[in-house]
Amino acid sequence: MGEEALARPVLGMIGPTRRDKDLALAQALCEMLRNRILDGLWRHGEKLPGTRVIAKDAGVSRWTAVMAVDMLLAEGLVETRRRSGTYVNWAGAGPELRPSSRPAHGQSETVKPHAPFAVGVPGLDLFPMQIWRRLQAKRWRDMPVDALQAGHDGGWPELRAAVAAHVGSARGIKCAAEQVFITAGMHAAILLVSEVLCRPGSVAWTEDPGYFRTRTALKAANLAPVAVAVDDQGISVDDGRRLAPKAPLAVLTSTYQFPTGVTLSDARKRQLLEWSAESGSFILEDDFGCEARAPRAATLPLAAMSNAPRVVYMNTFTTTIFPSLRLSYLIVPRAVVDRFAEAVRRADRYATIPNQIVLADFMAAGHFAKHIRRCRDAYEERRGVLESALRDECPDVVAGPPLASGLHLCIRFKRRIDDLAVAAAAQDAGLLVDPLSRFYAGPPQETGLVLGFAGFRPETLREAAKRLGNVLEAFVVQPDRAAAGA
Repeated sequence: MGEEALARPVLGMIGPTRRDKDLALAQALCEMLRNRILDGLWRHGEKLPGTRVIAKDAGVSRWTAVMAVDMLLAEGLVETRRRSGTYVNWAGAGPELRPSSRPAHGQSETVKPHAPFAVGVPGLDLFPMQIWRRLQAKRWRDMPVDALQAGHDGGWPELRAAVAAHVGSARGIKCAAEQVFITAGMHAAILLVSEVLCRPGSVAWTEDPGYFRTRTALKAANLAPVAVAVDDQGISVDDGRRLAPKAPLAVLTSTYQFPTGVTLSDARKRQLLEWSAESGSFILEDDFGCEARAPRAATLPLAAMSNAPRVVYMNTFTTTIFPSLRLSYLIVPRAVVDRFAEAVRRADRYATIPNQIVLADFMAAGHFAKHIRRCRDAYEERRGVLESALRDECPDVVAGPPLASGLHLCIRFKRRIDDLAVAAAAQDAGLLVDPLSRFYAGPPQETGLVLGFAGFRPETLREAAKRLGNVLEAFVVQPDRAAAGA
């Protein structure tokens, strides 16, 4: 990996007279490491040298190397893996992101795009990276010492308070900062909830179709997922009662069901809360995608209802800030706050504190709210463009208008078409689509496609829709292929 080349660039850039200035050294070292990633010398998924090696080769203290790597973490260029090390997390490495080509203040950077229609990708072109970098640099000049400790039970206090304020105004959830628990992603959040609220071997309701990684996380927590049917009102409580009436946990997406996009009806919300009260069960409410639509278009979550004492609310910053930030959060009932705090301490489950501090500053200064508003406007346009393009390019295949979730569209086919085969053909055409059948735990009840739109500009979506139309046309004109999934 060429670690021996680290020393001269850093020392030459800073000069021996400034070695006592740790921050300046860390910033210079971070810049050099960043260039290695952006230039593709260190590729996505590649492990970085340890901080001792980096420090030795650069001729700086280990403390300086740790600060430099933490700066990369805060930028999302690298990620840490527990008991494994630090790895390059930037999939779009390339010369277009070199510091010399950075845009003016307030503008977004150009990133190497994902393939259209990758699901779960936010509009990275909309993110104010320069503002984030400025806040990050400011914080590193005055980073509190306790930010470098192992962590805090529920997360950095300022971020917990900022999240509590945000969900209060944006989602109608009344909570105290102590009820907020910051986690290192959604997987970690589900593991924590499962450990605190369920016994090993217990069953848990999951949606069918639903997010397969939710089922994976529950299995990792030694729980048994039970697939509960989803219809046009959301998860079927009657089906859940029939399959597992005493399940200690139900995991569901409420505002925009993933992947279908349906909204949990008020009647189903009442049924869920009645079941929860009768059985003593908890509900883990994933409010995925709620930030992507205007408040008037999004219904209030279960957690905002007055009679919801056993609802745990879950959301993430990976689809509103950037995916490699790896920060999600839970809002837990007051009655179980101490149990969650103890579980965090016992399992040493702490999210990276420097990232949390920068995010807290980002929210406190109003940048998060401004970014969300900008994304909503852009996503509204992108969604409309894709819906229109699909009507023009795929009129003989798509059944009815697609259902829009926060970041994607879900389309159904007019006839029984093998959506797995469609996905494979689309990949050959440079498109990344998810077959709807993939999200069923059992035999699929419908076939179709899940298409992400949030991370792609309108012109990209129009061109990609044309390519998708060409792919689907082959399945319409060839009955033998169209019947393959029947």
